[in-house]
Amino acid sequence: MTMEEKKEKKGNGMSVVMDVLLSLALLGGIGYGGYYLVSHGKTVEQRAENIQPLTEATTEEETTEPAEIYDYVEVANQEIYDGNLVLVNYEFPFQGSEENLVSIYQVMLENSCHSFGTKDGDVKVQKEYAEKLLEMFDAFYQETYDNNVIVQSGYRSSERQQELYDEDLAKTGLDYSDTVAKAGYSEHQTGLCVDLSLYQADYDGTGIYSWINEHCTEYGIMLRYPENKVDVTRISYEPWHYRYVGVPHAEYITQNGICLEEYMTLLYGYPYDGEHLQFTDKQNQTYEIYYYPEDTTSEATKIPVPKDKEYTISGNNQDGFIVTVKTAETELPTETEETEETKEIESTDTETETNS
Repeated sequence: MTMEEKKEKKGNGMSVVMDVLLSLALLGGIGYGGYYLVSHGKTVEQRAENIQPLTEATTEEETTEPAEIYDYVEVANQEIYDGNLVLVNYEFPFQGSEENLVSIYQVMLENSCHSFGTKDGDVKVQKEYAEKLLEMFDAFYQETYDNNVIVQSGYRSSERQQELYDEDLAKTGLDYSDTVAKAGYSEHQTGLCVDLSLYQADYDGTGIYSWINEHCTEYGIMLRYPENKVDVTRISYEPWHYRYVGVPHAEYITQNGICLEEYMTLLYGYPYDGEHLQFTDKQNQTYEIYYYPEDTTSEATKIPVPKDKEYTISGNNQDGFIVTVKTAETELPTETEETEETKEIESTDTETETNS
């Protein structure tokens, strides 16, 4: 064996020894909670606490999913055409029920109400609306001591509506009436609207009667055909025509200067599976409102509703339902007492003014 071969063999032996030593060092490093990497001639320490885990550490307490807050109620699809929010106009005919109508006069007798009058005992509306009319006119009378308002008309049958429409065409000589809706397309068939008048005068909502426009929304009642929405409603301005849509919808519509057509379009933008419309009324009651479409594959629709909150469901007379939920009630703000700090600041300000 030559000298060079001996050197090469010796070098290989040393290499094996170094590999064994490095392996032992690596195992020892891991045993102490760390190890060393050699990269480009530099030793880099990699300790356990510097290593990012691939998954987050779990605790002994298992997290649970929040309890489901919605249940499903099954509502017949026919009910799309009933409810306080049904939109009946030149485009959408009334297809709902004409039941649950009551004589306003009869309800007044039962409640000993003398704050307004009716044309006769045959003027009818939906029961809920009759009760709200009594509440509103009682409040109006307490404020003004005026009981000259008369409910001239409420519910009308399709036959009666057609008679009125034909009479208006004969009077004006026109082919189309913008003051009387065609039979089937009139809100009067819903029992959710009334026309007001006064003893020996027309009703225009001015003077002391402006109180009604200012407060009717508190009872779920709104002016249905505003002067600035004729191009949308297709009905001339009617200061005497009041529609019941319920709280909080009447207030939201009035506050935002829109009409019922615009409101129902707006609600499409608040579906159940998206952002819900949030609204707080004058009484600081908060509401959550959302739209849910009809299940066209079935004769009924399963509508998601909150488990522990009060809610109502109304059809929109088109293609779905509007769910209105009472979410919270906050006390109205009251005047706060002066704090010592406030008194001290006011006292300092007074002294400064005096010294100046």
